[in-house]
Amino acid sequence: MRPLPQRRTSKSSHQQENATLPRRTLLFVLLTAGAWTLGCGGGGAGSVAQPTPPPPSIQIEVSPQSGTVLLGETLRLAATVSNSTNTGASWGVEGISGGSPQVGLISVDGVYTAPADLPQGGTVQVIATSNADSSKFATVSISITSDISVSLTPGSVSISLGSAQSFRALVSSGGHPDSGVRWSVASLSCPSACGSIDSNGNYTAPSILPNPSLVTITATSVADSAK
Repeated sequence: MRPLPQRRTSKSSHQQENATLPRRTLLFVLLTAGAWTLGCGGGGAGSVAQPTPPPPSIQIEVSPQSGTVLLGETLRLAATVSNSTNTGASWGVEGISGGSPQVGLISVDGVYTAPADLPQGGTVQVIATSNADSSKFATVSISITSDISVSLTPGSVSISLGSAQSFRALVSSGGHPDSGVRWSVASLSCPSACGSIDSNGNYTAPSILPNPSLVTITATSVADSAK
């Protein structure tokens, strides 16, 4: 028969082993849960990468930002497109691609040619649109000016009733305006007894002497009606 102390020691050791097993299992579960929490957290080196910020938006500028040009003369403009590898631009005048004879023409490389006749208001808007993004555009305001002067020959003349007289108008300018003129006759005796003039400046006197007998022949510039 075994001694009693040995039997008690064996039983105590077995109970201690059984009591330690749940604690070890619990500790393993806790450690596993902690590792999973760290792996799913947002602060460590293994966290999800931040989204790449969007690229800067395309910008376009036109230089010079304003300009003045004589009728029929040219003005060179430049468009600068940033934040894009496509630096090309398309040109228009008053919303018309490439412009028109009425508001002026612009080439694909930005050379603006003013119209031969003054546009309404004397100012036009040139628009440069980015080829990379058609929603990006820049505008420049261009003033069209006139230095026209009109001379008329002969300056004064006396003619017989019913006879004809030719007049010549000369339009002078530092630019390249429309050289045409509009002819008119004015007198207190108009319109019935002051004679007539055609589009080429040929005047025909009335057959009956008007009162007063003085008439005025006027040649008005087509390009600039103030001249």
